[in-house]
Amino acid sequence: MIKRAAIYDPYLDTLGGGERYCLTVAEILLKNHYQVDLFWSGDSSLISKAETRFSLDLSKLNIVSDIYQVKPQKLAMIEENENFVNSVSHLVNPQKINFKFKQIFQKISNNRQYDVIFYLSDGSLPFLFGKKNFLHVQVPLIKKDSKLDDILGQVKNRLYTNIICNSQFTAKFQKKISNQKVLVLYPPVDVDKFDSHQTKENIILSVGRFDNILNAKKQDVLIDAFRSLIVREKIDNWKLVLIGGSLLEPKNNSYLQYLEKKATNLPVEFIVNPPFNILREQYSKSKIYWHAAGYDVDENIHPENTEHFGITVVEAMASGLVPVVISKGGIPEIVDNGVNGFLWQTTDELILKTLNLIKNPDTLKLMSQQSLINCQQFSKDNFEKKLLSIIG
Repeated sequence: MIKRAAIYDPYLDTLGGGERYCLTVAEILLKNHYQVDLFWSGDSSLISKAETRFSLDLSKLNIVSDIYQVKPQKLAMIEENENFVNSVSHLVNPQKINFKFKQIFQKISNNRQYDVIFYLSDGSLPFLFGKKNFLHVQVPLIKKDSKLDDILGQVKNRLYTNIICNSQFTAKFQKKISNQKVLVLYPPVDVDKFDSHQTKENIILSVGRFDNILNAKKQDVLIDAFRSLIVREKIDNWKLVLIGGSLLEPKNNSYLQYLEKKATNLPVEFIVNPPFNILREQYSKSKIYWHAAGYDVDENIHPENTEHFGITVVEAMASGLVPVVISKGGIPEIVDNGVNGFLWQTTDELILKTLNLIKNPDTLKLMSQQSLINCQQFSKDNFEKKLLSIIG
């Protein structure tokens, strides 16, 4: 009998790290003889774009109508059945109550056909009724539920086989909500697809989408730091390369235009929406990797505004780069400060630690070799083994 699985990701059209995670789950299940449905009612060509960007084989993935139709908000803790809760609590508008009950029964009927449901949460807790239900939490959240929401959340939690987080950092916050079911499964990085053998050039690289919303990558901070390296520290013959995705046409992306203006007269190159082969090539010839997401953020108050894991940091390490990255969020789980890279809190630290690598090529080489060893723990093979073990 063919096993059936369903995947849901309300952020699918952003093609970010969470989308890579969910679609890799889909690829692995397909490879292991599941029939996999993706709940999605948007642009179907998005899947071919995801295959190219993430180097995945999704040719056998079925696109089915989106039964959840979540419109993600900026990670506000909004229950999908908020109207239903309000209606019950105020005992008004029975037509709305009947409509909500009908929706829930439709979801029960739809969900029961699946052996596995893998759902990326936007911050809300959905009703899931598959034989095994896995809620994936990418973003650490501060619990702000009302008592009624809390009671309903406990009911929903009983439907989940496990809640899977992308890092210990995310899990720390999630455990305050649902401690008994939280597991950590680090994101998959196909480390073997990256090349560390190409002759390296004097390039500092940073990879992250070009926007200034939740979990902003803070490329403006990096440009300012690079200017200090060039002007104040008199470092020449080095280039900063910024790679990232843009949902808007680059000419309509105001944040990207702001960055380009800020980088005027500096050796800074922008690469927007590159295919995987171009990204891989740029990794392979760069020496140092920078990352600043979470800069100037109090991670205990706004953990959602940090990097919750750091896939691009692992990709850089798999390509032989030495990471000089901010010590926030999940990144310290990847980088062992002073061993396979450096962590920093202030831009002065970023500049000084980068300067140390530039002026000490032997240190750069040793840390590069250690990066290649340490990145293997986050390999796609390890992810597949742990995922299949969790699913059972």
